[in-house]
Amino acid sequence: MPKIVDKEKMKAEILEATVRAFATHGFHNTTMQLIAKEAGIAKGTLYLYFDSKEALSVAFVEGYFAKMEAMMQSHGYAKTLNVFINQIELTLLIDEKEAKFIPIFFEAFGPSFHSKEFRETIENSFDNMGRFYTQNLEALQQDGEVSKEMDIEALGRVLVSMLDGVMLHYGLFNIKREKFETMVKEALSLFRRGLS
Repeated sequence: MPKIVDKEKMKAEILEATVRAFATHGFHNTTMQLIAKEAGIAKGTLYLYFDSKEALSVAFVEGYFAKMEAMMQSHGYAKTLNVFINQIELTLLIDEKEAKFIPIFFEAFGPSFHSKEFRETIENSFDNMGRFYTQNLEALQQDGEVSKEMDIEALGRVLVSMLDGVMLHYGLFNIKREKFETMVKEALSLFRRGLS
């Protein structure tokens, strides 16, 4: 009887093995053979799921950002500016494990930024997050919670860029948790004052 394989579970395991291999050996030194070994599968099996390191990079980033988008959207649309700011704070306050992953992300996937498909994958994710914030801000603006003078469409993407920058600083520069939480509160306070 043939073995039944959960293909989605196998893909997830391969992607986890890819990150471990990239973190250990660096992107350029990691081969498909090393990834297969890290995943505990034959190289031929790996090629059944992904045909290249670039395909692995794109798939990982799609999954990573899909989780981030899902977490953001799980809060739903805020009815007040205070709730909106609180939801952003929940999204921003990543844990230390996530922060430690950020340098690995750049080490492992930095070279992939040369790939148009890879860049477009990340850009699409940021666009989706920006649209989510824009839609929420539009509703808040209609309800009088946000100044009518604000360019909400631009502001949604600015917000995503600001959040990305704060999280990158936490992960890349070994910022202490207390200081990071203060940075988040100050960034959101600044943002709140600008919206009113």
